[in-house]
Amino acid sequence: MIGFWIAIVVVVLAIVGVSVVVGKSLSKPKGLSSDRQSQITALKASGALKYRKSNRD
Repeated sequence: MIGFWIAIVVVVLAIVGVSVVVGKSLSKPKGLSSDRQSQITALKASGALKYRKSNRD
């Protein structure tokens, strides 16, 4: 009888673990990371990208 409950606990923990992994993988941002975005913002603010076509008015 103890083996049955241990098996139930193991199955529940496995389901919860898989759910957490899938949830984290689906919630990852698809665009630029915030670190990369902050680097680009700093470059734009410093004028380092002044001659880029995307920054022309």
